[in-house]
Amino acid sequence: MLNDAVGIACLPRGLRRFLFLLLIAGTPAWGQDQAAQAPQTRQPDQPASVPQTREEVIAGERADKVAQLWPERQNAMVDIANGLAERGLNEGLESGKGSNGVQLTLGGMREAQGMSVGVGYRRSDLFHEQLGVRGTARGTPSGAYMFDADIDFQGIRTDRTYLRWYTRFEHSPKLDYFGPGNNSSEANRTSYLYNDFSSDFNASFELVKHFHVGGTGGFFHAHTARSDEDGIIPIDEAFPADSIPGFAEDTKYTRVGVFAYYDSRDSHTGPRSGGLLVARYREYWDVDLKQFAFRQTEFEVQKYVPYFNRSRVLAVGGSVVLSFPKEANAVPMYLQPMLGGSDSLRGFVPYRFRDYHSLNLIAEHRWHAFSMLDMALFVDAAKVVPLKRDVADVTGLHYSGGIGFRVRMRSAIVSRIDFAASSEGVRMSWTFSDILDPKF
Repeated sequence: MLNDAVGIACLPRGLRRFLFLLLIAGTPAWGQDQAAQAPQTRQPDQPASVPQTREEVIAGERADKVAQLWPERQNAMVDIANGLAERGLNEGLESGKGSNGVQLTLGGMREAQGMSVGVGYRRSDLFHEQLGVRGTARGTPSGAYMFDADIDFQGIRTDRTYLRWYTRFEHSPKLDYFGPGNNSSEANRTSYLYNDFSSDFNASFELVKHFHVGGTGGFFHAHTARSDEDGIIPIDEAFPADSIPGFAEDTKYTRVGVFAYYDSRDSHTGPRSGGLLVARYREYWDVDLKQFAFRQTEFEVQKYVPYFNRSRVLAVGGSVVLSFPKEANAVPMYLQPMLGGSDSLRGFVPYRFRDYHSLNLIAEHRWHAFSMLDMALFVDAAKVVPLKRDVADVTGLHYSGGIGFRVRMRSAIVSRIDFAASSEGVRMSWTFSDILDPKF
């Protein structure tokens, strides 16, 4: 998946160089006067060797042309900027990580908290390139913030294996809540404060071509409380306690799981052909309270069908999340599957529907508009249900549809803007990932 590091390295090579040259062409290099910056053309009385061959004539003409177009001494900032941009573009789009050093980050936090901006730092050459480390700090104008660290054990990474350790803390001062169920009312909106800390190991191994199996395990801690939002009824006054399980409970989990996936996509960051099948199972063990232990199973399928010389693509996807509490336990509200926002039912606000089980379907027709831009017509259909047997029932689905724009560089979709309509109005979403990015 494409990393959310964004900067000048994301511009195409030709545009980057044009901007750098435009910026620096009118600025004298340090320690030089204006006369030294004038074009260094050959004077008539200067001796010059007479070309003996056609190759020498052509080389001389090229040298004269270069001398007339640009000073003999180039500003050192041009070389530095070109080097940084080349390294960032090539490595960032091919590996999804970006260049070593300081990075600008956009997005990557929970929805409905405002546009997030931050800084990150990455090193992929520690201990003779045996270890890669990346950390970021991000925030939004609404007061949300996040810190995370990603450690890649490159020393044991091969074309078939990987091992990573990811740790994150995120503070969200206001997450919307509309009540449980598929028929919750938009008029009942309230909100709550939500913090979580997680630290997990993830490992994968490719058994045969395209087919991977892996495991995950770690720690998860969640905290919820009333938000400070004005003009709404506090969540614990708007809803009875049994409809907001886990609220005001500092729940600590150990969690372990396994996953498997078959991936034949031609690109992980903006596929045009192939498909993806994913299955994941996780156990959440409530360490202290013994009230919110549960298991969760997720299934996802994607298919991409190109035509007209791959300039048009039909992309379809579907996912199912099933949550099962243990004995008399409950699944906390913040870990129930949710629908709405930029990744599901795009015509509804984020967190609009939630319950124990969910079904989410997406279909997009994508086409190449012009260089760096794809467009898409899409339709979403999804629902949440309290009982597993109701997932397969296609009645009760909510629908949304609209048009979208995808900024593409090489094979990567680096930004997405969607305009979607539903029974609850029209909304716009802007994010830095593809709609069908797998969440594993």
